[in-house]
Amino acid sequence: MADYLLDTNHVSAFLDGEESVISRVESARASRDRFGISMTILGELYFAAYASQRREVNLARLLGVLDEVIVWEYDHRAAEEFGRIQAEQKAKGLPIPSADAQIAAVARAHGLTVLSRDHHFSFVSGIRIENWLQT
Repeated sequence: MADYLLDTNHVSAFLDGEESVISRVESARASRDRFGISMTILGELYFAAYASQRREVNLARLLGVLDEVIVWEYDHRAAEEFGRIQAEQKAKGLPIPSADAQIAAVARAHGLTVLSRDHHFSFVSGIRIENWLQT
């Protein structure tokens, strides 16, 4: 059993019905793998819905997906990991956006595999990254 943290680009692909993600999620769920998002990602998804031309449709789709995923909190443990990650990245000369550092922190704090196509997650030590959007 594995636990996956979907980045915004993977949640969006899931919501848009992209077969590459849908089939992998269904297969993984059959193996009792779990899927979730972080509070940071939830905020990004709400922003996307409220800023869209189809606000009500997208809000309804978002609420529907929330019934299917875990929402991992940005808690004290994740906040401490965030501080570590930002310091590590600064020391390496490879800063990443704060929102992505928060996502990485939740993943590292909870031992989650991040599903993302954003390459800068690979700069962060101690997390696993997979890209299910590759063709």
